[in-house]
Amino acid sequence: MKTSNFVAEKLEKLGLTVKRDLAMTGLRADIDTGKEGPTLAILGELDSLILPNHPECDKTTGAVHSCGHNASATNLIGTAIGLIKSGVLEHMCGKIALIATPAEEGIEMDYRKSLIEQGKIGSIAGKSQMLREGVFDDVDLSYMHHLSSQWGYIDHNGCVNKKIIFHGKSCHAARPQNGKNALNAATLALNAIAMLREYFCNDGNIRIHGIISNGGDSINIIPDNVTMEYMLRAPSLETILALNERFDNAVLHAAKAVECEATVETLNGYMPLLDDPVLGKFIGNLAEELFPGIDYNYNRTFLASCTDMGDIATVIPAVHCYAPGGSGTSHGIDYYISDKESAYVKSSLLSATAAMELLFGDAAPAKEIAARKKDLLPIPEYIRIIDKINQVKSSKDL
Repeated sequence: MKTSNFVAEKLEKLGLTVKRDLAMTGLRADIDTGKEGPTLAILGELDSLILPNHPECDKTTGAVHSCGHNASATNLIGTAIGLIKSGVLEHMCGKIALIATPAEEGIEMDYRKSLIEQGKIGSIAGKSQMLREGVFDDVDLSYMHHLSSQWGYIDHNGCVNKKIIFHGKSCHAARPQNGKNALNAATLALNAIAMLREYFCNDGNIRIHGIISNGGDSINIIPDNVTMEYMLRAPSLETILALNERFDNAVLHAAKAVECEATVETLNGYMPLLDDPVLGKFIGNLAEELFPGIDYNYNRTFLASCTDMGDIATVIPAVHCYAPGGSGTSHGIDYYISDKESAYVKSSLLSATAAMELLFGDAAPAKEIAARKKDLLPIPEYIRIIDKINQVKSSKDL
């Protein structure tokens, strides 16, 4: 909340009205040109990671921006300063929605699930929750800049999150025949999950990874309750849904095979990120004009990681851009901002310039890109799909 308040206060000092408490800690402030035209959303992320060993972490909470979201939030402020202070708004039309988004990092799942159970949120990711709340209902196109070691934009996987509980019957470990070993069910499930990989071996972007978060309570007791947590990543919604179904079947039948029971709770994480190529090329060309000699990555690689910008790009033409300035291991204790001018100033310059060019005059470039929205999912249909993913299955129903 401290970060959210900091960003809100900076925007308010620029004369903007800030809507707070969106998706709990997010915010939106609009720069309105006063002339009819498209609504462009520029996003900046707020959240951190928990890395108590990072030299820059908060000593009380362990929170630290070892992914560069502090640069993303600063970009939002810098973009606002550039647009408002330059006087360029009188030559533009439409509206710029500055949106600071929370909860992009996939952490603290039990806490987020508790918020869902309390009815405070419906999605575990901030941008997805903002879509639920109508924050993007009037948005026609969108982009953001994330700290990296390069200029460019790159597609990402989507993912779902799993919590599996195996239920058995405890007994003295010296007489295992009197119980039902939940750890055996988990072990068989691990082998079944491993064997699933050959069904998807032609897609090198799929990732299936997890942990046993509770394997029992005492060495001399046959465990009756074992918990696993998993994440499934894939590059398309179709593949995610197929992988999701096969994963559940493998786990639930593995439990049955050793006379135990299991429940699988699934929470939608992020949709696959498919950047809009027209908007991506537009921003890339501007970057090459502003910073001659750069090597701009026009989506020529693919990242197996995930981001909830994928949820935005599922319903609105959008690009998750990268700006250089970060060094070290992303999400690691050696990650830091090595080039502050690039991370803060140059990324803000590109972001503000892109907004100006998109909405200049009659906003012809923005209108062309916004028209591509008709080929994407309507927001209500997107919500229906992710709500269908969010469910609990039990081996008792087999």
